[in-house]
This record gives sequence, C-alpha cells and structure tokens, in this order.
Amino acid sequence: MKKFLIQITINFAVLFITACSTQTFFKVDPLDEKEVYNGREIVTKESNEAVVSVEFDGQSGNDFVFYVEIENRSDETLAINPRDIFAEAVKKDLKKIDERFQPLWATDPEMELGRINKEKEGRKTMHSVTTGLNAAFTLLSIIGTLSDKDTHHDGHKVVRDVVVWADNQVREEIDYSESMKSLESQRKFWKNEVLNYTELKKDQRVGGLVFIPFNPQIKYLRFIIPIGNSDFEFYFKQVKID
Repeated sequence: MKKFLIQITINFAVLFITACSTQTFFKVDPLDEKEVYNGREIVTKESNEAVVSVEFDGQSGNDFVFYVEIENRSDETLAINPRDIFAEAVKKDLKKIDERFQPLWATDPEMELGRINKEKEGRKTMHSVTTGLNAAFTLLSIIGTLSDKDTHHDGHKVVRDVVVWADNQVREEIDYSESMKSLESQRKFWKNEVLNYTELKKDQRVGGLVFIPFNPQIKYLRFIIPIGNSDFEFYFKQVKID
C-alpha cells in the first residue's frame, strides 16, 4: 500500500511538472490592410524613400519573429540597421502608448555573431586544454605503473591506461566536432537569414528575419522600422494560440 501511494505521488508530481513546463504560444494578427499569399499575411507600406513589407513568421522561444523586406526608392543610399527596429505596446485606439510596458528592441545580429565567435574561441581553447590534460594524466598513470615495484601485468596496465585515454579523447573529439558544427550553423543563420546592417542603394532590395522580445501581457503592438527620414509603422493584435 505504501509503495502504491508513493507511486501515485510520483505520477502526480510528473504530471504537475509537465503541465507547468508546457509553453503557451502566441501570434500577432496584422491590423493594417494586408495581402494574403500562400496563407501568409503581408503588410506593405510605401514612401518616397522606400517600400517596406512585413509578415509575422512565428514565435521562437521568448521572441516574436518577423520577416522584413525593404526596397530603396530614393536616389540616396539608405542605411538599414536592425538595431534601430523596435516595437511598443499601444492601447486599443492604436494611438496612445501603453506606458506599462517598455519598448521592445530588436535583437542585434552583430552582437549575436560576436557571442557565437566568442563561444567558438572558448570551445577551441577548452578542446586544447582537455586534450592536453587527457594526455598528461595518462602519461602520469603510465609512469606510476612502471615505477611500481610490483611489475606483474605492467604491460596490461599500460595498455589499459592507453585505452582509457583513447576512449576519453574520442568522446572529446566527438563533442568538440558537434559543438563547432552547432555554433557554425548558428553563425550562418544570423549572417544569412537575419536582417543585418546593409547600405541599400537605389532600386536595391534586402530582406531578413527580425527578432522582437515577446511579452504575453501586451495586447496591441506597434512595430516600427526607421528608414531614412521616415518611420514605417505596422500594427498588430497579439493573440494566444489554442
């Protein structure tokens, strides 16, 4: 009976933890006039300087992800800097700022690339240190074995030490390779898929993902993209996905 009660307690604990760890997902629906293309809702706004299109791409962890495309209509070169892009909470009238919430600034891809490069260098250093330590400990173990007065089975002991070193080093090489592949994949993503700083000449176009921090308490969102002398504003309503 006691075991039965313990098992029930464990089952309830597992269910509770699972329920608490389930993430609630949200999306944003555009409130501006939109076009629907292959199920994707695209809002486009224009000025004498640029044409800007925005579509909501989804939620990624604690961020909303938007795809932004910009075309330069002016005769001047336009500097597109994702660090200048942000969102702010607005009230239902879409005019007044909801001052309960701070502005939500887009993730700077240059900072992410710097972080990834730093992690790569750190992992390289750790790999060198780990390899050196593995070799040093193995050498000390072999020296200890050969220095022991009991020479019985010394050959087998040395072979065992070498096998242990080889096993540890193989594990480290695999882990190092996977870590570097993962970091390189992240680097390529932030370099190629995300909207980066661009100097856009006349008639040129650039597009990429923009990550905006997500706040589940916000109801209405104004997404602002400053370009040249203009602020392109896009309005969205935040909705929980059932």
